[in-house]
Amino acid sequence: LSAVRYTGVSGAPFRQEQHRRAVPPGQEETVTMTVTYAEYGPHVGDQDALKLTAAGVVEETGQVVAKELRVRLHAPELTLTLLAPAVVGQETPVQVVFQNPLPETLTGATLRMEGAGISCPKPFQM
Repeated sequence: LSAVRYTGVSGAPFRQEQHRRAVPPGQEETVTMTVTYAEYGPHVGDQDALKLTAAGVVEETGQVVAKELRVRLHAPELTLTLLAPAVVGQETPVQVVFQNPLPETLTGATLRMEGAGISCPKPFQM
């Protein structure tokens, strides 16, 4: 498991596992891996993805099988709700909701709203 930068360049693997299985004819075998944010968080940036590479060797034949999966990490969205009708020339209250999906407190965030008719956006420190 490694991080892939938005440029497509892979970082060094930060997790590796080895499993040895005997698979009877016509059967399949499942291996499950759970990756926590604490494990992958330090390796990814804003626009990165995770790359999982699985490879296996058939001992009897020496045949190698491999598969790669890229998982794009999605940032949570902001929800905007008008709390009153928008009237030209008047202030309009807006509710902005952001839910932190991470298991740690986010700090130092700034919210700035821009749009048509907003002549001087004021940053709101959170």
